[in-house]
Formats: sequence, structure tokens, C-alpha cells
Amino acid sequence: MPVKTTYPGWRRILDEQFLSVFLSIGLLLGVLFLMAWQTVSERQTARQRAIDTTGFAITTYGDNLSSILIKADNTALMAAREAVIVPDFDLERHLSTMIKDDNNLVGYVLLDAAGRIAHDFTFFDFDKTVLPVSEIIARHRDDWIEPAFRTTSTLGLKSGYLAVERGIWSPNGTFLGVIMIFLAIENPYEDTPLERFLAGSRMRVATLNTDDLLAEVQSPHIGTTDWFSARQEEAFWDLNADSDKIDMGGIALFGDFVLARKNLDGLPITIYMQVPIDSFMVNYDTTRQTALIASGVVIAVTLFLFLQIRIDRKTKRRNERKRLELDKRLQFALDSTGQGLWDWDFAKQQGYYSDNLYRLMEIHHGEVCLTFDSFKDRIHADDRKQFDAAIAEHISGNKPAFEIEVRMHVGSEDQWNWFHHSGSVIEWDRNRAPKRMIGLLKNIHHQKLKRIDLEFKARHDPLTGLLNRTAFEDYARRVHALSLRTNRPYCMVMLDIDHFKKVNDTFGHDCGDIVLKRICDITSRALRFEEEKLFFRLGGEEFVILLPQNDCAAGAAVAERIRKNVCAEPILADGHHIDITISAGVAAHRDSELPEITLRRADWALYQAKNTGRNRVYRAPGTTDVSFPDSETMTNTVL
Repeated sequence: MPVKTTYPGWRRILDEQFLSVFLSIGLLLGVLFLMAWQTVSERQTARQRAIDTTGFAITTYGDNLSSILIKADNTALMAAREAVIVPDFDLERHLSTMIKDDNNLVGYVLLDAAGRIAHDFTFFDFDKTVLPVSEIIARHRDDWIEPAFRTTSTLGLKSGYLAVERGIWSPNGTFLGVIMIFLAIENPYEDTPLERFLAGSRMRVATLNTDDLLAEVQSPHIGTTDWFSARQEEAFWDLNADSDKIDMGGIALFGDFVLARKNLDGLPITIYMQVPIDSFMVNYDTTRQTALIASGVVIAVTLFLFLQIRIDRKTKRRNERKRLELDKRLQFALDSTGQGLWDWDFAKQQGYYSDNLYRLMEIHHGEVCLTFDSFKDRIHADDRKQFDAAIAEHISGNKPAFEIEVRMHVGSEDQWNWFHHSGSVIEWDRNRAPKRMIGLLKNIHHQKLKRIDLEFKARHDPLTGLLNRTAFEDYARRVHALSLRTNRPYCMVMLDIDHFKKVNDTFGHDCGDIVLKRICDITSRALRFEEEKLFFRLGGEEFVILLPQNDCAAGAAVAERIRKNVCAEPILADGHHIDITISAGVAAHRDSELPEITLRRADWALYQAKNTGRNRVYRAPGTTDVSFPDSETMTNTVL
């Protein structure tokens, strides 16, 4: 019969105490591990939130600043080009109208090559004598700085505004003067969470082509803040340009600050931002203090462990409420800047689309429930492939995020607006396939239409609507490169209206403009579709047709067809029947000559056609060693 083993009472007590201590230690270690993990996680979350918020702030500010500066620079560029292309263009009236219609533009000053103020119009008074005219002229005549951004205070004018300068040059390289556009940058984020966030940071805007400070904003921060100087900021970015510490292309954590830098696309402008990180570490400090208190209480008294767990749960709920409040503030910041947010989980095939996104697309949240596919279906068919390509390029790792401008269907009617999309994948599965993606949507319809209009005016003749000399030089280089690759020639046909000066002197310049338009119409109807696309007005009554993959004989045939059509159609202008003839010169590209040489030979052939009786087509010789007469002599002889 087996004997039952019995243990003394002290042994049982020891075992019970050991088990209790073991369980307490295990529970303590578990709690300590949990607290340590939560503290580290909260610290990482706070740091990432600081990076994300700073990135959003500097991007939003940079986009707004970039749109204002590009608009002012495009205004200066358009004024400079139109002042050269159209000699009789009323620049003063045109610029004054644009400035009155735009809230950001506050004035302009036009300097001629001698440094005299030719025209000026501003909404603020300024002393013309303090304007450093000689420095401005030298800056663009000698150094060729375009564009140049300056604060008005550095120009001796009233502070608080910016000046965009552009030099004006004639097509033959003669310096004509400088156009200066004044603008005011207003804060579009007044009384918003984004404005309060920027109020606690230090921001500096500087140009790249000078050492001058363009603008500096420094708002007081609670306590004593040792901000980095401009030299320290630049030294930091120079040393850490390729460092792993740099996040999102221009944001880094350094000490107690988040440092951010953003270069504006297409502009020599850099934005620097310093954000104290302590405002993001409130939850982290709270969690760390709670962990220390919990550890002390558990070590001192095991009975207080369960109470501490309860306290910790309350702290978590409090922190969660704070997170929810912060999410609401960030959502409000997005809505106040006119952007919509979408968040899509590809694995679950579900996501989130903000109320502001529904408002931007003019659809009712209750009637339509967006999915990722239905969201893409609202993109214009011509832009959908580009949208997919931008996302695919980001997913492949070629770009850290995707950005693209596409047209989208808004509302229930046939209405399309331009939108700017940006976003990135924030979660990946094991196979490196996108699992979750977040994006922002912003309506840029009006800005896009203005930019398209400016681009059209920069490359088209305002009277006839034809492509101008700038566009011709661009197309000529492209056609020349194609000719070198395919080893097939191209030719140029230069057209000139015979005795056009007599038309202007006899019937007036208004009739002359009508004649120019009618000649363009007759010529366009005589051209095939592919030929009509390469029809340019170089200036005055001179036109050129670029014929890719055609020799001199084909060009002469086109020119003769145009000449006959012009002769066959008398032009009616202000009740006058005007018989117009044209002369043409044709030259084909030969050997390795540059496009400007081919154009010069076509111009020489045009001169020969006029010099031998006009109303005819003349073909230039095929070699490039032709002796050309001086251009001034040619002009005087022809006229």
C-alpha cells in the first residue's frame, strides 16, 4: 500500500508564498514590459506625428506661396514677351487691369534700358528716387538673373511686399529693360488650427540665387526657445543631405526640433521651418510618468497592482480622447485648406472618404458611397492611364509619393474640373503589394485654366492665333533631331506678303490686320492637317511653314499651292477690295547644318523671289556655302 506523502505547514506556506511571489513578479514584468512598450510606441507615434504634421504644414504653405509667386512671375514673363512680340501692345493698360483684378498683385514698374521708369502703377505710395535703378538694370543686363525675387524693403520701398523682376530682351539679343511686379502674400489660414501650428514655429523663406533673406516669420513660443540661426540651418542640410535621418525628402528630427526644408518647383525659392517637438510629446510624457508610477506602486505593494491597471486604462482612454481631438483638428485643418482626404484598405476593400472630398466632387454622401474603383471611374478617360501610371511608379519604388493633375467629373451633370492628387502607400503586405493607401485631393480648376492660358499666350501670336517664333524654335529643334535619327530631310517655306507696307500706308493698320488674318486663313485652308500644325508667324508679314520629312521639291509644291490660292481670292477689308500676292522662299536641310542656317537659306530664297519680281516661289541652292547678303541690305532692297 503506497504511503501518502505529507508536507509540513511551513512548506505549504512557503510554496504558496513562492507561487504568489512568482505570479506577482510575472505580473510585474508583464506590466513593466507593457508600460515600456507603450512608452516607446507613444514616443515613436509622437515623433512621427511631428514629422507628418510639419510635412503637411510646409507643403501647404509652400503650395500657396508657389502658386502666388508663379502667378506673378508668369505675369512678368507674359508682359516681357508681349512687349517684344507686339510693338503696339498697350502694356500699361493690360497690366493695370490684371493687377486690379488680382488680390495678390499690388503694382508694377517698367524700367527701360537706360534706367528710366517708363510705366508704373501701384496700390501703395513710393518714392521713385530711392529705387536702386542702376542695381536693378545691372542685375538683369549683366548677370542675366531670371527670375529675381526681392523684398520691397531691400529696394528702398515700403516693406511688407515682394517684387518679381524679369529682364526684357528683343529677339536679336538687345536688352530693353526690366519689368517689376509687386505682390502681397496674405495668410490664407487665419483662425485655423494650421495658423496656430505655424504660430508656434519659426519659418524662413530665402532665395537660391542670392544671399538676401526674402521673408522671415518668427512667432513667440512658450518658454525660452533657442532657435537655429539661418547659417546653422543651411549647415545642417548641407551635412545631412544624403543622411538616413532625412524623412519625406526634406524633414528631419534634430534635438528638440523638427527641421523641414522645401524647394519650390520651378522657382529659386527655399522654405525653412523649425518646429519644437515638445508640443507633440504631451501624450508621451503622460505615458512615461504613468509607467514610472505604476512600476513603483507594483514593486512596493502588489495589492495596488490591480488598481494601477485600472488607472492605466483610464489613462489610455484619456489619451485616446486626446488623439481623437487631435484627429478632429487635423481634419478641420484639411477642410479649411480646401483639400479632401481618402484612405483605402485594399485587403478589406473598404476605406474612408472625408466629407470635404464629397463636397469638392459635388456629390451627396448619403446618396453615393465611393469605392476606390468608383472614385477612379470619375477621372476623365484621357487622364486615367496617367493616374494609374503615377500610382504604379510610386508602388514600384521610383518615387516616395505620387502627384498628378487630372480632370474629374463633378456633380451629376457633364461637368469636369481639374484636381491635384497626391498620396502614398502607408502599409504593405508580405509580398510588397500595397495594402493601404492615403491620398489628398484639391480642386485647382481655376489655377489650371489660368496656367494653360498663360502657356498658350507664351507660344502663340495674339493677332493671328498662329504659333510664334518661340514655338518655331522649339519645333525646329525637334524636327531637326528627328531628321538626324531617320536620315530624312526637312524643309522650310518662308512666306512674305508683297507690298504690305503699302497696304498699311494706304488703308491703315486695321485693314493691315484684316489682311494678315485673311492670308493666314487662306494659307491654312491650303495646307494639309499635318502641315497646318507647323504654320508659324515670325513677325510682321513674315510666316514660315515647317515640313518634316519633305525635300525642297515638296516644299516648293506647297508654296506654289498657297501662292495660287492667295492670288485667286481678293481680300475685302473695311469695304476695300485689296489684291494681295505673296512671295515664297524654300530651303531644305542639308548635311549637318543647324535649323537656323536652313531658315537663313529660306530667307535668302525669299529675298531672291522678291528681288526678281515678287509673286513667285524661289528654291534655295542645296549647299550650305551660299554667300548671303547682309540682312539690312536685303530688307532695304526688298522694301
